[in-house]
Amino acid sequence: MALARMSRSSLRRSEGAIQNMFNEEQHKQKYSSPFIPNATAQGKFSYFSSIKRENHMSLWSRGIRVTPHYQNPTAERIVEESDSEYEATTTTTTKYPGLEATRPSEKPRVVVLGTGWAACRFLKGLDTNIYDVVCISPRNHMVFTPLLASTCVGTLEFRSVAEPVSRIQSALASNPNSYFYLASCSGVDTEKHEVYCETVSNGGLSNEPYRFKVAYDKLVIASGAAPLTFGINGVEEHAFFLREVNHAQEIRKKLLLNLMLSENPGISEEEKKRLLHCVVIGGGPTGVEFSGELSDFIMRDVRERYSHVKDDVKVTLIEANEILSSFDVGLRQYATNHLTKSGVRLMRGVVKEVHQKKIVLNDGTDVPYGLLVWSTGVGPSNFVKSLHLPNSPGGRIGVDQWLRVPSAEDVFAMGDCAGFLEQTGRPVLPALAQVAERQGKFLVELFNKIGKQNGGKAFSANDIPFGDPFVYRHLGSMATVGRYKALVDLRQSKDAKGISLAGFLSWFIWRSAYLTRVISWRNRFYVAVNWATTLVFGRDNSRIG
Repeated sequence: MALARMSRSSLRRSEGAIQNMFNEEQHKQKYSSPFIPNATAQGKFSYFSSIKRENHMSLWSRGIRVTPHYQNPTAERIVEESDSEYEATTTTTTKYPGLEATRPSEKPRVVVLGTGWAACRFLKGLDTNIYDVVCISPRNHMVFTPLLASTCVGTLEFRSVAEPVSRIQSALASNPNSYFYLASCSGVDTEKHEVYCETVSNGGLSNEPYRFKVAYDKLVIASGAAPLTFGINGVEEHAFFLREVNHAQEIRKKLLLNLMLSENPGISEEEKKRLLHCVVIGGGPTGVEFSGELSDFIMRDVRERYSHVKDDVKVTLIEANEILSSFDVGLRQYATNHLTKSGVRLMRGVVKEVHQKKIVLNDGTDVPYGLLVWSTGVGPSNFVKSLHLPNSPGGRIGVDQWLRVPSAEDVFAMGDCAGFLEQTGRPVLPALAQVAERQGKFLVELFNKIGKQNGGKAFSANDIPFGDPFVYRHLGSMATVGRYKALVDLRQSKDAKGISLAGFLSWFIWRSAYLTRVISWRNRFYVAVNWATTLVFGRDNSRIG
């Protein structure tokens, strides 16, 4: 904001006024400014320097207008003088260890941020004979999210939905100049072609957080999104999200803990009912599938193994509008009826605040809970918000039709963290696994193409034609609602006509489709064996950890 105001002020002030201001203030240690209060002289010069170095086009894309130096030569002279004085007063700069820029004799380096659907599809197809690859992520595996809800109640084991990234791209484990770094990216310098990272060690290192940098020739940002909380108090402190394997593990432990605690002597009836009340916020596919899995678990396993409290276990699904709003009307009605018959209570309401043992709705209703699962969609993460890159509607990183970030050369973005810029005339695509996967497939084919034409190095792909832009065609949606029933909606859009199925046949299609989509044969075997074991012996209710 300060930069924007400084830029606009340069249009309003005359050349002489700027020169006078500089002459009067250059020997003062401190000065006051309507734009930079109580700044030091050194700080003032750094702001002038930042104006000089700022990419004008990137500022224009954010609605900021900057006077070019050739239209204001005196201001340019001020910047040059302030640069030299600032450099003279600065004796030390922060230096990070890490990977320096590649040499001309080395393969170009692609840095990938993230291990989600988009990133892993990109990694899987990247030609490592052309590129070295560095993957940076706070987790070393991909999560097969469509089956994640099944792990919360023991239908599947956790390892069945997690695929190590080194199995997806073997070069990360075997090639001498390719690496996987367990770290979070904290910043990107698009001018220097560097990313800055902090390790994720959880007490394993003496210096924490340990910071390092990685230089890139091409950068792919696929860092995903963060759960939407809408700024509601208490959500992050008391609710469980369902996006990672560790989320599912925590939900499972909490669910089983509440079941066991409720059988202890001395627990009041009111407290027992609270402990055994599971509340799900959000009626999208994740919320509905988790509610269906939970109702299955209660109907079959809880009634057999926790007979003392079987009648007190309740599931409530709260949605502000209609559940599964992107599905066909008939399928939505089928899901509503089926969940109700399975014992899931459907409530329409908006959460006002979340407390440790209850939630409060906008109409003042208190809803006590023992387990609260929050599944209301996703939005831009704090990392994405911190980047000085153009934004698409909704706050994602703005990209063009080829998934490039226009104001940052050699930077691409895809998946849940990216969206088409408004000037492309394309809508922002939904945060779905199939969108991310197909963007990853498109981008890796583009990278392999430009790499074969010697465009892999930094600043070397400007004259290479990229070919056809990315086009997304929706293949349909599926969701299970429990008790061997599911929904299959094969329409290409919400308003289009197409095939819609519900019932046992849809459940069979749902399971078959996802079994074939699991990344590796190893995990497909795990999933098939887990399903068979659950069918024959029931779900495992051991609480470990």
